[in-house]
Amino acid sequence: MGVKLVRPQATDYAVLEKVSKIDCQAFGLDGISVFNLAQFARSGSIFALELDGEIVAEAVMLKNLDDDGANIFGFAVDESITSRGNGTMLMKLLLEYAKGNGIAYLELTMNPEDTRASNFYMKKFAFLKVADLALHPEKPQKRWLMRLDL
Repeated sequence: MGVKLVRPQATDYAVLEKVSKIDCQAFGLDGISVFNLAQFARSGSIFALELDGEIVAEAVMLKNLDDDGANIFGFAVDESITSRGNGTMLMKLLLEYAKGNGIAYLELTMNPEDTRASNFYMKKFAFLKVADLALHPEKPQKRWLMRLDL
């Protein structure tokens, strides 16, 4: 099984389209378009998990400008192949990358009522709740700010 972490360029349209599709599956209207992904790719912020030549999971990790932290802005696995360890594999690769590049902590936001997300971030990877955030602007969802010190 060939597994690798891919960091697409802004002109890698086929990869960006797959990343966008996965992101939109997970986040609906909040999903990231190919146009915006191209902007993130220019700064090296897109990370995709490739399994046997196919993109199966994606994340956008934005390095903070003012300190040594980063924010995971998007994280999703292709809905047709969830619960196979691909999200775990991608997160482990992201953590390895972050530690190797001087990132001291990661933050992300999540809906605490999403039990899959809660189990994944809190139980599997030990992210801790830092703060309650305002409700999502379009959906009546709670949001928590989560942090993992590396």
